[in-house]
Parts: sequence; C-alpha cells; structure tokens
Amino acid sequence: MSIEGRFVDETSFIRSMKDVRDDSSETNLLIIGHVDDNPHRLDVVHTGSDVSQMSELLKDNQVMYVLAKLTTTYDLSTTVKFVCVHWIGTEVPFSKRGRYGVIYNSVASQLAPYHVELEADSTSDITEEKMLQKLEEAAGTISKVMEISDIEGRQERGFTQTQLQNTSGRIAGKSITTTKMAAVSSRGAPVTFSPDVSDAIADVRSDDSPTNWLLAGYEGGNPKSQILMVKSGVDGLAGLTELLKTDLVYYGLLRVSDEIDDIRTVKFVYITWVGNEVKPMTKAKVATHKGICGEMFKPAHIEVYASELADLSETEIINKVKAASGTRSYVRS
Repeated sequence: MSIEGRFVDETSFIRSMKDVRDDSSETNLLIIGHVDDNPHRLDVVHTGSDVSQMSELLKDNQVMYVLAKLTTTYDLSTTVKFVCVHWIGTEVPFSKRGRYGVIYNSVASQLAPYHVELEADSTSDITEEKMLQKLEEAAGTISKVMEISDIEGRQERGFTQTQLQNTSGRIAGKSITTTKMAAVSSRGAPVTFSPDVSDAIADVRSDDSPTNWLLAGYEGGNPKSQILMVKSGVDGLAGLTELLKTDLVYYGLLRVSDEIDDIRTVKFVYITWVGNEVKPMTKAKVATHKGICGEMFKPAHIEVYASELADLSETEIINKVKAASGTRSYVRS
C-alpha cells in the first residue's frame, strides 16, 4: 500500500510554498486538503495573509494540513518561524483516521522544514497566540543546543528533532492536541554522517562527474547509528532502486536532466526510502531525523518519499521535475 500523498496540481503547491517561505511575501498561511476524500490526492485549499483564518477554513469532518508563518522576537531580534499543523477534525471517523494517518509523514516531508509540529482537532488550540507560545518554548531549547555546539566547535544543523510529546487524553467534550517541538539532546545532533556521504553528495552535484546518484543508510540498519554511504553510480534511478530493501531506511540523491526552452538543465531529486517492512519504532526514530537529513541532502528541486518501488517511477519523477521547472529561486544555491 502506498503511503505517499501527491498533489493534483504540483505547480500550484510549489508556487504556494515559495510564497509562504518568502520573507518579503505577505502570504503567511497555507492550507492543504484531500481531494474527493482520497487520502493520496492533495490540493491547496487556501493561501492568505491572516493566520486567524484557520478557524474558518479547517473543517470538523476533514483531515487537513497547515503551514503557518509567524514572527517571534528574542533579544530584540525578530525572526520568521514556521509551524506545521496536522488537523484531524472531531467528526472524522476512526476508520478514516487510519487511512489518512499513514500518509502524514509524506505530507509533512513536503512541508518541511518547520520549527514546531502540532496535531489538533480544535481551532482554540492553534490560535496565533498559542502557536507563538510553542515557538518560544522551542526557541529556548534551540538556544541551549547552539551554546553546546559552539563549545564543541561543531555546526548544528537546523530543524534537528527528537519528538517531545505532550498529549492530553481524549475526554468527552474536550479537544486533544499533540505537540512535537524541534529539540535535540544536549549531547548534540541525534544522527551523524560518515565523511564519505558529503563527498558523494559533492560528486553527484559536480558538473564534471558522471556520477548521477548516491544512496546512504544507517550503519547496521540501526537508526541510532551513523549514516554511511551504501553506493553511488552512473546508471541513474535504475541503479539506485536495485539496492533498496523493504526492511531498511535509505536516503538518496538523484541527478536528472530537464529541458526548458531547448536548454538542458540539471535537476536534483532527494529521495527518502522507508521500506514497508520497517518496524514502527524504527519509523518513529527516523522521523526525528527528517530535518537534519534534509539539510544534508538538499537543496533539491523535488523530494520523493517512498515505501515501495511503485512510488519511484522514473516517468512520475520526471513529470514532477518538469512541473517544478521555472522555480529555481525555490532551491537555494
């Protein structure tokens, strides 16, 4: 079973993401919903400048997703921060929650990075005031990490997460809200990369190298271990997919070509593979590495989250790349 959510209008989604990520844009709110109650079909429901509009647009009988842009002030400095909201309305049937729940990681990965992740079924729990409060809590944790990283002389990658959950039990007439904040252990980043991973990434990105893909994975398949190089090659997606195993997690970078106005351009695809036989506890641990792994393998023109080979169709990847063409400013150089 596929656990990937896909946008019916990829271009519209990319444009909306670009707007909400742009500090100079007045767009502060992006809301995504499912098309025709299909858990695998997504579309942009709303973009706007007023975050408080969530209370009018989030429906009690639907599962929806929000990326909100807010500004916080700390030590007289104003900073732009992002909050991801997983909305599960109170009238969503239990059976429907299960079908929609399996694709959430796919949706979240397309909205990442963000500073705080919230799950809610009541708009009173996700007011601008409460989201700012969660951001302030997360900022306090991040500042401690930065001090430690400065002492160790190491650069801490942003949006590194271990999930700290504060879940209120469901009581009749009461809402339930789960908070996942960007935080890391005082010992530093929860995952490290072997030096040859960054070397391989540079090789794939080099115009002078024929290498067009790489694959990396956890040492011994253990998400508590470092991420090592598995292999790189010149045979494209076919070479990469040959190595994928259904009980392991991998991260890949693929270089492809696209033509715009008869000009051939290079595009990059970031792939996260979580095989459909990966244990639930491993999936939970890997989810906390989403931010730091994204920082390592990006920038990329598109990101693909896959759990089975059918999710890695070369035709579909190329179509997504073509849909993203002309959005070069969305990918930082």
